[in-house]
Amino acid sequence: MINILIISHCNLTKELINTAEAVAGKQNNLFSIEQDARNENLQSLQTKVSAVLEKINNEQGTLVLTDMLGGTPCNAAMLLIKKFNIEILTGVNLPMVLSAVFSSKAVNTAKELADKVLADGAKSIVNAKRMMAEKLKS
Repeated sequence: MINILIISHCNLTKELINTAEAVAGKQNNLFSIEQDARNENLQSLQTKVSAVLEKINNEQGTLVLTDMLGGTPCNAAMLLIKKFNIEILTGVNLPMVLSAVFSSKAVNTAKELADKVLADGAKSIVNAKRMMAEKLKS
């Protein structure tokens, strides 16, 4: 089973995990780190991420989901790509977390999981009004 680490600003990680577990049940391979955006810098967050990865990373790798490209959570993870076997995806949303949870037991590597989650996450972003309008035309 591939471990999943969600890193974000403030309380986003906890809310994503709470909601995902409401749908999928308690997950033993889901971990989180929240950056205190007002008081925590890149170096201190990187130290926290490294400590968690020391505990949860394995030969299959770890999937790291962050809130946004260029943000401190993503940058902290990026600084650790040489030290740990991790895949990093940005723009985390609930469909991505659910995809990761449901697929993490069926794949062999974090890379395979990242590819699946990336595809599922992209499919989940749609203009719902336009989609409905097109269906009503048919």
